[in-house]
Amino acid sequence: MPISSFIVPWSGYAVRHLPEPKKGQTFDPLDFTWCGKSSENRWNTLGEPTLYLAQEKDVALAEYARHFQIDRSPGLAKKTQRRKVYRFKIELSYTLDLRNRALCKALSLTKFPGCFADKKIARSTATFLRNTTSVQAIFVPSIAFLDDPDKWCLVVFLEKLEPNTKTFFKNCRTDGYFRIS
Repeated sequence: MPISSFIVPWSGYAVRHLPEPKKGQTFDPLDFTWCGKSSENRWNTLGEPTLYLAQEKDVALAEYARHFQIDRSPGLAKKTQRRKVYRFKIELSYTLDLRNRALCKALSLTKFPGCFADKKIARSTATFLRNTTSVQAIFVPSIAFLDDPDKWCLVVFLEKLEPNTKTFFKNCRTDGYFRIS
């Protein structure tokens, strides 16, 4: 089955978290300036403008906390600010769901979904899809919940979107806070 047969439009909600603004400071949740600036991301390489969103607050928290256990000093977590969560309605024309076994088989991926714990496999899969398809975003299994395929993250390839992000990200609202303790 060709990969193009798995590409579908999607409309739904997802969340993003940012540091809680200090007094007098503001953050625009639609400012994606810093997306792609890290070399530690799973689904993109440094310089690829990529936005990571989570299905819900619990997924966002688990993914964020995981980074401190694996990629960063646990002491740094205590120094980070409380995180403010924003919920968006998202409307995309071209998405793929990498939680779909048939799609992963079409991509010749084995040991699904555990293969995505390997950053090389995740990055090369995303790079291939980013560069060879019309796909604007991919649904990926949450690494923090690999045993639960219903928990997902949405990896958005920002260069595939029009510059006016409000076309794709609507009804932005605050959806609480979390902090790693």
